[in-house]
Amino acid sequence: MFAGDHPNVATSLNNLAGLYKSQGRYSDAEPLYSDALAMCDRILGVNHPTTATIRQNLAILQRQSTPRPIRKRRLGQFVQTLKAILILPFSLLWRLAKKLIRN
Repeated sequence: MFAGDHPNVATSLNNLAGLYKSQGRYSDAEPLYSDALAMCDRILGVNHPTTATIRQNLAILQRQSTPRPIRKRRLGQFVQTLKAILILPFSLLWRLAKKLIRN
């Protein structure tokens, strides 16, 4: 164990990061979550509930700190892809039906 490595230190870092996140101080919160996660990975293991909670908190922060236009563009790309996947079979079916009707 490294000096300062203790589950309570990791929990405190997580809590402070949560406070910063609630204040919109994302750039201050992210390194604290990362440090807490690394500490919990070493001390408690990757599958421990505390480690999982901190990992989830970090993921939520990273989603929240992603600029809205980027998320909106990604959502738009996803919807376009989904529409293409759904519409393509109907389009091909329509072409086939038209071809069969002509013959």
